Amino acid sequence: MKEKDIRPANLMLKYAELSAKDAKFFFKGGERSSLLCIGCNSQNTSFQFNKNTFDYVLCDECGSLFQSPRPKIEAFEAFYKDSESSRYWAEVFFPIVSEARREKIFKPRVKRLMSMCDNVNLEVLKLIDVGAGYGVFLDEWRVLNPDTQLLAIEPSFSLAEDCRKKQLKVVESIVEKVDGYDNYADLVVCFEVLEHVNSPIEFINVLTKLVRPGGYIFISTLCIDGFDLQVLWDKSSQISPPHHINFHSIKGFKSLFERAGYTDILIETPGQLDVDIVLNFIKNSPDLLEDNRFIKSLIDEDKAEAFQTFLKENNLSSHAWIMAKKPE
Repeated sequence: MKEKDIRPANLMLKYAELSAKDAKFFFKGGERSSLLCIGCNSQNTSFQFNKNTFDYVLCDECGSLFQSPRPKIEAFEAFYKDSESSRYWAEVFFPIVSEARREKIFKPRVKRLMSMCDNVNLEVLKLIDVGAGYGVFLDEWRVLNPDTQLLAIEPSFSLAEDCRKKQLKVVESIVEKVDGYDNYADLVVCFEVLEHVNSPIEFINVLTKLVRPGGYIFISTLCIDGFDLQVLWDKSSQISPPHHINFHSIKGFKSLFERAGYTDILIETPGQLDVDIVLNFIKNSPDLLEDNRFIKSLIDEDKAEAFQTFLKENNLSSHAWIMAKKPE
């Protein structure tokens, strides 16, 4: 898989332009509050950079990167409801790449997650997808597991309608306001949402209510320890406020889930795009690695695949999977 398959450059450029415009419009002025670390709750942080008028700090204890001081949650709610960039992602960007993502992301994702469940002896009879989007994951899970009871939680009316068109059971709501499903699911999944939320620990605690004792939670999100984020840093298109505001480290993930009461915490970084993302960036900005001959040699086309495999196997990719058990 290549970056262009799921994030075409022209679409990403437009999305970045709209995000920068929205940042100025929705977050102009207003109160902002400094945060404790999103991973380990430490108060020891160091300023790193400003992007789109948003400051980012690094935790001196666990190495997580996050946006702080942070605007009030009401500003983010208005942004996600009415911003041009959010509409562009839902109405233009994702529909164009949806089938490519089905083949290259969602089908392999289902198989890999099934294997992880087998490894921990988890029988998934009831599954909830929080932030289900277009319902592609649940649609593909059903192909291989037709007897699983599936539930999509999706606050967007248009996306909830897409789930319903796929004959999925839907709760059209933000997860914080979902009733009637406490201790329900064997497995609760949430893909690419944690990097957006205002309070990661509060969000994980809300998800915990949906999991039965002895069940599991699964999260996929961005990891600041990953190669492309470490190399590109503030220049990375993945650091895109006000959308992406939380970047946990491996140590930060472990602290977060321990604070939420989970055990048997498994953290992997099965990402496939780190090297390709950096290669694509330096095509337009060759000076980035001008003084780093060693990294340039590692991402040479003859070594790129082997190096990406090394990153995946050593938890050094920027795409992380976390699976953890709710105590009995």
